[in-house]
Amino acid sequence: MTKIEIIDDPKKGILFALCFISTVPFIEASVKLLGDVMAPPQIALTRFLIHIIVLSVYIYLYIPREDWIAKPSWPLILRGVLASLGTICVYAGLALLPLVDAVAIFFLTPIIITALSAIVLREKVGIFRWSAVFAGMIGALLVIGPNFDNVGWGAVFPALAALFHGIATIITRKWANIARLPVFQYYIAVTAVIIMMFIILAGELFDFERVAPVIPNDFQWFLLGIIAIGSIATNLFLTQAFRIAPSSVIAPFLYLQIIGSTIMGFVIFADLPGNQTIFGAFLVISAGLVIWWREKSILN
Repeated sequence: MTKIEIIDDPKKGILFALCFISTVPFIEASVKLLGDVMAPPQIALTRFLIHIIVLSVYIYLYIPREDWIAKPSWPLILRGVLASLGTICVYAGLALLPLVDAVAIFFLTPIIITALSAIVLREKVGIFRWSAVFAGMIGALLVIGPNFDNVGWGAVFPALAALFHGIATIITRKWANIARLPVFQYYIAVTAVIIMMFIILAGELFDFERVAPVIPNDFQWFLLGIIAIGSIATNLFLTQAFRIAPSSVIAPFLYLQIIGSTIMGFVIFADLPGNQTIFGAFLVISAGLVIWWREKSILN
């Protein structure tokens, strides 16, 4: 097996991060447009089916056969379950909430990861970072508040998505070395497809119209393509960014995503955040940056 040499290049890493944050708002807007006519499980099913096709070709061509099976496999399957639940919650949140509100709440993910790292992985988290966790939670509640009045418990979906993705990240940290990245993602995609098909079939069986599949028209297929191909591209952009540049360099740039989400929300959906949402988002993002800064200081 050929060893791949990875050369640090922070400037290119930042470029990949900017490609990531430039692409994500188009995926978010596509999900929101589809959310009026298509259930989140069907959107996710289409996305992960395309992922399986692309990853199957890549793994067959470039990954040695002895590396196709992860050992143990159960952490990847568990991560696939969490990723599936997180994806459904993200898509439901984007469908129900203004883009910037959903994204601001989802920025809880690094804050939740910090809390879980202390609780699950027994990593040392001092009062400084715990204070940031508390401030971030308050900020998320401020963003959820006005939306709760409009859509009820649906406003909690992005927070649940952040929780599921946070737990999934903890699993990645603990078992990152059991499989190559494409195999890692393949397990997740296969698990997600099985779960989405089960949800859709259960909805059909129990006549639950909210998850009933629909036949997409040409424009909806176009949006599904943006979501699927865009998701693959963003995974590659983000992975490459963190491969060739330190996470301490890349992490702050990811919060710029909220600018693109705000612009996209205004241009396509005529949504602008209110003062409470702006302040709540400020708290969440500030808390995330404080955690990043503190972790960087500890490492140094």
